Amino acid sequence: NCASVLSYMKFDELRKWENTTEGNRGDNYNEWKKRKAEKLLALVYKQFPELKSNIQEYYASTPLTYRDHLGTPEGSMYGIMRKSTNPLESVISPKTNIPNLYFTGQNINLHGMLGVTLSSVLTAGEFLGVENLVKSIRNA
Repeated sequence: NCASVLSYMKFDELRKWENTTEGNRGDNYNEWKKRKAEKLLALVYKQFPELKSNIQEYYASTPLTYRDHLGTPEGSMYGIMRKSTNPLESVISPKTNIPNLYFTGQNINLHGMLGVTLSSVLTAGEFLGVENLVKSIRNA
């Protein structure tokens, strides 16, 4: 019933709107975004032609959307910047020094969707024990 399509986009494409906020970017932005989305959908249809006649509606977001909703610089959809030279420098523990406050999401361990999934396991593991949780997942 629903699908997500992710594609890389350079923030430079959005420079002329970088000092705007969602809902206040004007018709030229909305038209640009629609053309961009339709280009991406055309590529999707090449791989999955049956989708073309089955999409009822779609919503497109840009790095500006991520910036406005998540507060990430230049709209990074993959969270905080990681350093390949020192990966442990940017690891965030799911457990905090504040009792009963835990973190989860893409910034905890890895980027993107895989990062969200893995960090949810790590955070749940703080409550259930990582070994017990992994056993339960494997036996499901």
